[in-house]
Amino acid sequence: MSTGASTRQGRRKQRTAAAILDAAESLFLDAGYQATTVEQIAERADVALGSLYGHFAGKEGVYAALVLRAVDTVERCTDDAWAASGDPVGRLLGVSEAYLRFAREHPGLFRFFRFPPPGVPAGGPMVAAAERVARRVGDEVQRVTEAIEEGLAVGIAPGVEERAALGFEHEPDARAIAVFLWAAWDGVIAAHLLPGNMALSQQEFERVLAVARAVLMRGLLATGAVDVAPR
Repeated sequence: MSTGASTRQGRRKQRTAAAILDAAESLFLDAGYQATTVEQIAERADVALGSLYGHFAGKEGVYAALVLRAVDTVERCTDDAWAASGDPVGRLLGVSEAYLRFAREHPGLFRFFRFPPPGVPAGGPMVAAAERVARRVGDEVQRVTEAIEEGLAVGIAPGVEERAALGFEHEPDARAIAVFLWAAWDGVIAAHLLPGNMALSQQEFERVLAVARAVLMRGLLATGAVDVAPR
């Protein structure tokens, strides 16, 4: 087979795989994982059932591939934001805003990344996908921890009196802060995007985000260090 033919065949395979994943994403979100069948996915993607099995080996493989697509997407968003700033405050804000943008632009992938539906098997292809998610979350928490530590080291943090007013008896624990920030950010986004959660309207969501930004900057870093106006 010539190089050109091989390249065209590779592109066709990529398009087929993408069509299957797009179809599965909408079906999993609309009907749930358990209620969705491979036949439905193949029909919506307009591909042969054998093609679906050839690419992903079955429904579990399709779902695991969607999780990996979510991890790849969030990596691009947050890595680009991290690299765009040279100071800890800019990196913290940049990563949090990039993660929010990921959730806004890819709400389905956000749910697969952080809030998988019930009924998804834990074994098989999901083992590697779950490990990849765990590594990514761990990496994000670690670099946010390092940014907070850097900010504390250079004095971009509340003074002793401000810390006392906030309830900190000692220097804040950078890792504990990082874990809280990620959990809180996930929770706020979930309160807006996930069905059956708090069902925040868009307007309510924006107000909560504005408060979250202010708490981040005024509670953990120096008051007035950056503009905390909603973006």
